[in-house]
Amino acid sequence: MYKKILVPLDGSELAKKALDHAEKLAETSDAEIILLQVVALFKPIYASPELMTPIVVDEKQKEVAERYLTKLGEELKKKGFHVTAKVKTGMQVAAEIIDFAKESGVDLIVMCTHGHSGITRWVLGSVAHKVLTRAETPILLVHLKR
Repeated sequence: MYKKILVPLDGSELAKKALDHAEKLAETSDAEIILLQVVALFKPIYASPELMTPIVVDEKQKEVAERYLTKLGEELKKKGFHVTAKVKTGMQVAAEIIDFAKESGVDLIVMCTHGHSGITRWVLGSVAHKVLTRAETPILLVHLKR
């Protein structure tokens, strides 16, 4: 049924709960689990445009993400799963997830939603909502309360 299952993670315990669902699906279809974390790029704000750097990568944050995914990947491999881990950087996290899924030939994206609604969702935006409404890849969106 599925050959590649993508699980986007942000380092939170809530996002990690999507792994339970991905494991069950991967087990039944012998699918590869792909762990992905997107480290958001940012533009620094300076008083003068001449001093502005176009894009900054937080290398420490990227290293933390790589260690996190490596640890999770090792845990899944001990359970017998075929796992790949990837850290990407980008200005728009949802777009990076969608592009990666398409480029990698992913069959399913499994991710959690933090369950924000109303004004909180409007102010913060929702990566899960953006992926859900823009991706061509099928999505299993798991709603878990904090």
